[in-house]
Amino acid sequence: MAIEFSHWQSKMANILVYVTLVSGNLYSTFGGDQDQDSPYDSKHKSYITPASFTFYIWTLIHFLLGGMVVYQWFTDKIYQAVGWHFVMASVFNAIWLALWSSGQTFLALFALFFATGAVSFIYYRLKDQDNAETLSEVIFLHLPFSLYHAWIFVLLIINLFAIISPIRDNGPSAFQVVLSIAGLAFIASTVIGYIEYKQGDVAGALVLAWYLFGVFDQQEQDAIHWTALGLGIAVAAYTLKPFVFRLVGRQTGETTPLLG
Repeated sequence: MAIEFSHWQSKMANILVYVTLVSGNLYSTFGGDQDQDSPYDSKHKSYITPASFTFYIWTLIHFLLGGMVVYQWFTDKIYQAVGWHFVMASVFNAIWLALWSSGQTFLALFALFFATGAVSFIYYRLKDQDNAETLSEVIFLHLPFSLYHAWIFVLLIINLFAIISPIRDNGPSAFQVVLSIAGLAFIASTVIGYIEYKQGDVAGALVLAWYLFGVFDQQEQDAIHWTALGLGIAVAAYTLKPFVFRLVGRQTGETTPLLG
């Protein structure tokens, strides 16, 4: 497999922002002073904040994106799908991380909004293109952005609720409970889009289930706690739909892709 040097400026920029993004996450988690907030165990909690272990999905996303910045040197398909939008997403993600860690949650929301837009551009461009032709394209192009898109959407809602419905010392009000359940239901409902749009996206749907199970583990208020569990089970069950259709497709001579 020959090395592709075309669009080398974009490829070098992808490496630079990737290293910066991973370094920022590592520093905010294991370094810094006591006043600095970590995205994995944040001080900015709401009643839809999941358990800290949930945020370690970043580890998988970073690993796959690391594979992408290596794989881009062996195919031009990365540039065709990603262009400079990964650079934009990473820059705004790093800005979000810095603002969030310093307690500027409102400004962080705006940075995350732009990061979500850049990731969404890549995600939907991949969905509109043909299916992956090789296993490497699945693992290092389609899969990382399926996970990234679903997770950054979840982060956007988490950030929003940290602003509008933060944790109270005396527990949530009735309005906060209703608002939190509505927020969880909204996140869960997006599984329909992940499964039904184009070829379907099981990986993105599973991120939503992972998040909801994290909320179930973290939140002690009964209504929120059990709603998160029920929605998590429902979302996980809904992700089986493409597998069922694929099984039926095999019986009828047709197949359905499991990853857009």
